[in-house]
Amino acid sequence: MRRIVFNITTTGVLLLTLLGTGCNKLLDIKDPINSITTNQVFLNNEQAATALNGLYSYLINGGVSEVNSREALGNDLYSAGGITLAAGHSADEFYHPSLSGDYQYYVEMAARITLVNLGYSPKVWKSAYKGIFNANALIAGVKTATSKEFTEVYRKQVLGEALAVRAMSYFYLVNLFEKIPLALSIDFNDTKNLPSASPAAVYQQIINDLEEASGYLSESYDGNNVERIRINKWYVKAMLARVYLFTRDYEKAWQHANDVINRTDLFKLENLNKVFDKSSHEVIFQLKQANNISPRGNATPEGYAMTAKYLTPQLLNAFEAGDNRKTEWTAAFGGSSSTPAGFMPAKYKINAGNPVFEGYRSEYYVVMRLAEIYLVRAEANMLRSAANKNAVIDDLNAIRRRAGLNDLSYSLTDEQIKEAIAQERRIELFAEWGHRWLDLKRTNKATEVLSQIAYKQPWKQHQLLYPIPPEEILWDNHLSQNNGY
Repeated sequence: MRRIVFNITTTGVLLLTLLGTGCNKLLDIKDPINSITTNQVFLNNEQAATALNGLYSYLINGGVSEVNSREALGNDLYSAGGITLAAGHSADEFYHPSLSGDYQYYVEMAARITLVNLGYSPKVWKSAYKGIFNANALIAGVKTATSKEFTEVYRKQVLGEALAVRAMSYFYLVNLFEKIPLALSIDFNDTKNLPSASPAAVYQQIINDLEEASGYLSESYDGNNVERIRINKWYVKAMLARVYLFTRDYEKAWQHANDVINRTDLFKLENLNKVFDKSSHEVIFQLKQANNISPRGNATPEGYAMTAKYLTPQLLNAFEAGDNRKTEWTAAFGGSSSTPAGFMPAKYKINAGNPVFEGYRSEYYVVMRLAEIYLVRAEANMLRSAANKNAVIDDLNAIRRRAGLNDLSYSLTDEQIKEAIAQERRIELFAEWGHRWLDLKRTNKATEVLSQIAYKQPWKQHQLLYPIPPEEILWDNHLSQNNGY
């Protein structure tokens, strides 16, 4: 932890962190970089907005540490595709037909992560904690700024968005690594020897951050958020619905999901070919990529990085006959001696095969969308009470009709409905943000499913968590390693 993120003690370093994100220069500050410069960063709303833009820019475009390898952001940055690709290979979504150790995601794909070969897990860890550092710096800056030109209304907005980013980052860290330090400050004295926090403590902090953020944020998509590229209250409520589902508070999960779905003036399920369009009304929150990065150009980092990534036979065979998601959201490629024929994700249409440098961006990177919230509401509703099963089936059928499938019958048994929920989550959310991997783990189905896949044998259950990067434990010996590593 200390070496990667928390080795700098002052808010002033926020300037250095965010200057590397591709935003315009923040301020001409003449103080030495080891001085406190909070009041200068947050002198007025405009300067605070520039710092906030840097928080978002890092999530999608990377920062100083990624500047020399921006074409790899979709692999290396947790919030720009890194989770999708690492967790998708760990699950049963991505593989390579050669089953070769030379393949970049071999250790994830074959369940062979070790402390010698960590795969992509350190990159997920490092970039997620850097996102947390940036959020913590903003939170500290807002709370200590004194300028009257930094208005109370805008203070709340900046604080709410930073809290939500911190919560998002911790959600993925606790699910992928579990034994993580809970850093809520950028002060080295507070963070240098943090122990591994319990998952319950991390989840409580996530909930606290989101609930607090909800009180600060707007419900609208207007002004500079018409493209849905800033966090507002609806993303926070959608994230709370997901978190409460994961923590088994089904009443609250259902209620938050229901609140989002009922805002039909803002959200609707779109046609399959428009779901990932930047103007989609299915989008709750998305990140806007830079389009002047060669060779990625106007493609999203994930769309670029997923080009020619093979979807597994297990996933392809799981689609029902006539499911239009298979035709609209996958694409055939290969067929030569060097590139075997296969199918890749095609949810994003702009990819490594057709990016345009400084071209028109018709797609941004979707972080949260309405279909997931339908599925959260369905699952939470069923787990609240089986008496709700007709409403549950209605939610599943809304997703299925959009895919061109027949409605499920109200005569399904309780167990069949639970299986249908899992099936719809698998197919609707494939190759998005590691949903399949997280679902297999939280429903205790991972070992049952993954132990049947030949190239993952001999299956070892400790692979369900990624190892804490060894260098982090060297820097902070209060951290404990996950079992099996």
